[in-house]
Amino acid sequence: MANRDQYVMRRQRRTVCQSPQGTGLTYNVTLTDDGKWLNAPGSDFVFAYLKSDWPPAVITAMTTAFETALKMPTAIKASVKATSGQDVVNGLYLLNQPAMTTAMNAIDGMGLTGVTHNAEEGSGTAASINGEFFGAVLGGLGGDVAPMMDYLTTQMGDLQAQTKQSTVTDTFGTIIGMISVMPVLNVPVTTFRYVFSSKTTSTWFVSIPCGSVENQSYDYSYTAADYGYNPSSK
Repeated sequence: MANRDQYVMRRQRRTVCQSPQGTGLTYNVTLTDDGKWLNAPGSDFVFAYLKSDWPPAVITAMTTAFETALKMPTAIKASVKATSGQDVVNGLYLLNQPAMTTAMNAIDGMGLTGVTHNAEEGSGTAASINGEFFGAVLGGLGGDVAPMMDYLTTQMGDLQAQTKQSTVTDTFGTIIGMISVMPVLNVPVTTFRYVFSSKTTSTWFVSIPCGSVENQSYDYSYTAADYGYNPSSK
């Protein structure tokens, strides 16, 4: 959706890691001042933030939960195809909430935990709008999204291009997987959030030039449906 030129970037170091679970999956690791981001490459949004001062056992548990979650976008897309007949391309989902819930409930260990409605308005560059959106969505993970903006910018641009090519008749959105730490117990919690909006918002979304450094007025709303995933419940 955006170019990072007008968004404050911090120095970063990104590496690519291989999952040791024998899955053949890889993921990105981006170091920050107080920890590191783990994220799936490409259009499968899966994130975890690991703080450097956490006990080693917590970091290990979080990493394991993240690596388990890396396999889930494939399962979600297959369930969407099986229950709705729709293909997911470049992270774009065209399902309303009931249809998505049907697809998610068909996956062992997955279930709806809550729904929130959100609205944003103001003005800014495409980059700052993108950064503010992900800052709100990923805020609960505890990491600054600024070092992730290269990746987020590229993938939102791909999502925008796919939206332009698709026919949004009612709803468009994307799935974002997040692994967080449960307070006190210090155990991982895996959530897959379906962030979706109406056709009206999709029209605005594709109208903003990805590389624009001009201020754009924005007034959009979106709904976030959270689905908890507990692989041990299989």
